[in-house]
Amino acid sequence: MSDWWTERRQNQQLSDLQSEMSYARSEASSLRSQLSRVQGSLQSRVDSMSRAFDAFVELSDLRQETVAFLDAAELRRYAARVLSAMAAGAELPTPGRPVPQYWLEPAVVALVSLHSGTPDEEAVSTAIKLDERRTSTFLALALAALGQRHQVRNEWIDAAFGVPSDDGSLTRVQRVLWTTAARGGFSAESLDLVVQRLQAAVSTDGAWLTRLESRGSTTARPRGLKGTERQDDAWMRLSRVRDAVDSIVGNTEAREPDPSLTADTTTEPDKNSTAALLRLLISEGSEPERETLARIAVLRSRVTNGAESVETLSDSAGKVDALLADDLAMAAEPHLAATALRMISPSVLPAVESLAQIADQPGPSEVSVDSGSQTVTIRKDGPDQLQLAAAAAAITSRVGGPTAGQLAVPIGFLGAGVLVAVGLGLLVHWFWIVVGLALIGIGLNSYWKLRTNLAADRARTEGEVTNLNDRCTTATTTFTTYLNNTPTRRESITTDLTHLRTQLTPSTAPAT
Repeated sequence: MSDWWTERRQNQQLSDLQSEMSYARSEASSLRSQLSRVQGSLQSRVDSMSRAFDAFVELSDLRQETVAFLDAAELRRYAARVLSAMAAGAELPTPGRPVPQYWLEPAVVALVSLHSGTPDEEAVSTAIKLDERRTSTFLALALAALGQRHQVRNEWIDAAFGVPSDDGSLTRVQRVLWTTAARGGFSAESLDLVVQRLQAAVSTDGAWLTRLESRGSTTARPRGLKGTERQDDAWMRLSRVRDAVDSIVGNTEAREPDPSLTADTTTEPDKNSTAALLRLLISEGSEPERETLARIAVLRSRVTNGAESVETLSDSAGKVDALLADDLAMAAEPHLAATALRMISPSVLPAVESLAQIADQPGPSEVSVDSGSQTVTIRKDGPDQLQLAAAAAAITSRVGGPTAGQLAVPIGFLGAGVLVAVGLGLLVHWFWIVVGLALIGIGLNSYWKLRTNLAADRARTEGEVTNLNDRCTTATTTFTTYLNNTPTRRESITTDLTHLRTQLTPSTAPAT
């Protein structure tokens, strides 16, 4: 007995020990997992701090290199102050020491002279010779932002914009020049130049008609029949296109320069605005220091744990087709939508002509109404009576009197009931009379259900025939109305087409 008790206690102790060990292993596993996360987090922080420290050290070294460009840095600050003073109508700051071979210095001199109405052609020429594209971009955007679009020269837009790449991609500079021109920052001739450059990159299969049509709405048109639905759909689409074009061209806001071009320059501008690009252009630096300044920007971002990508003038703004589609859909941007319409007009006008041609097709001499396997021809004087009668007969022929197969079940039950009731009930036992009567009742009930179903089928076929007659009557009325309204419909199509030709023809397209 004592051995058994001792063994039991030992087993209990072993079980408790195993539980404690299992718990200890679980705790150890949890601690290892937490430690791993902490180590990973610490390692990540250490790596981040290490990168930031390395960036700080490199940044300190690069700052020593920029000491040689203090005058250039001061020139950039001066240029920014000049723009702010001009925008605010304040007194211009005093210029610093000259910076030879830096395009920004003569460009600022040229800007000041142009803004004052006494152009310094020598300064303009000097800046152009040092960097034609940057000088042209700076003068064009600065004058646009200052409300001096009459001072912007077409050759500057030509040099600044260039041409889109072969795949239709645009740089940030090209996109901002596009939007600035659309918003009225440049002359009408400069806008024409930008439009022509972009039209060369617009795809001809961009489904521009459908995109334009999605902006429009129209009142309900009378719908025809299966034989006229193609003309009806084309007429409806033509009306929607006209409504879309009118909503764009008729917006009077697009006829004046966009106030956002001369917005407050003290606030942080949108990254794709004229002011933002001017800031980026000025901060880019002179040729000798440009790479150093770009590297400093990356290192500063790394020190502050920000994105390491740095904005440049050559960053891609997207492809012409995608940007054009966005502009066309923006009802809140009338200047961009109006310019987008000008660009797609050469592609849309032929599609509009084709749509009008389909809508103006003469109505058919007859249409048809389908009824299962039967077709009824509808003419102006009504449906073909022979076909209508044949279709009605085909419908009613599906339901007749009860067939032998359908009568077999009730007759079988009735016969069996009579045999059982008479034969077995009279000869064997009266109970079989009850069974026979039950079978007779089942037979009578089956016969009643058969007659009820046949009556319902006949009522349904009569309804189908009535519905077919109503459809033919309605189709006749609709078809007759369609044919009678042909002159009115054609006049409406001609009016829409003439109006759209006027609005979409490039030589008469409205300028923003």
